[in-house]
Amino acid sequence: MHDKFFQKARLNMVKNQILPNNVKNKELIDAFYNVKKENFVPKEQYDLTYSDAEIKISKNRFMMKTFIVAKMLDRCNFNKDDKILFIGCLTGYSLAVVSKMVNYVFGIDNDKEITEIASKNINDLNILNCSIFFKKELSQGLSKNAPYDKIFIEGSVKSIPSHLVKQLKSKGEIFVILKNEDYIGDFVRALKIESNLSIEKFFNTSLKDSLDTII
Repeated sequence: MHDKFFQKARLNMVKNQILPNNVKNKELIDAFYNVKKENFVPKEQYDLTYSDAEIKISKNRFMMKTFIVAKMLDRCNFNKDDKILFIGCLTGYSLAVVSKMVNYVFGIDNDKEITEIASKNINDLNILNCSIFFKKELSQGLSKNAPYDKIFIEGSVKSIPSHLVKQLKSKGEIFVILKNEDYIGDFVRALKIESNLSIEKFFNTSLKDSLDTII
């Protein structure tokens, strides 16, 4: 597909999917317009790149609908000094978006092939403030680069692993969809207070990409 087609589709995605969902952060909106999502989507799924559908990446893994990702990231209040950990980063699209707003972002996934694809995507785009690692156990996080200002779990889980809490700075935050039943869950912020978490619910949503079996 032609670059001009994707550029127009990307603009339409921002105007018709992201902005109507009350996303306010201008820097985030600009990042979604400037990051070429097609670079992170398998070629056989190109026709879905800028649709409002979830995109299948592997047998049981899906790229979130972009407007849902945008709503989630809009609540994260990223700033230029933040060091971020992304759990279940897939092909690196969300990392590339967030890299434009923070100091450094680390991504992990437990699928070795996907991790290699994500690393190549980030390197090909010369994004210098991202690193991606293969980790067999996502629940263990990435301790060698801890502590983090924020941890973003890119998928839904039933509970937040204690190892991730330990890798947060004091008053650090974890953002994740906590599942209630089936595919329905609440997107929440979990604020670390001493060794405990204070949970604030933002909105409910449905999501195919459950990480319960791998986190």
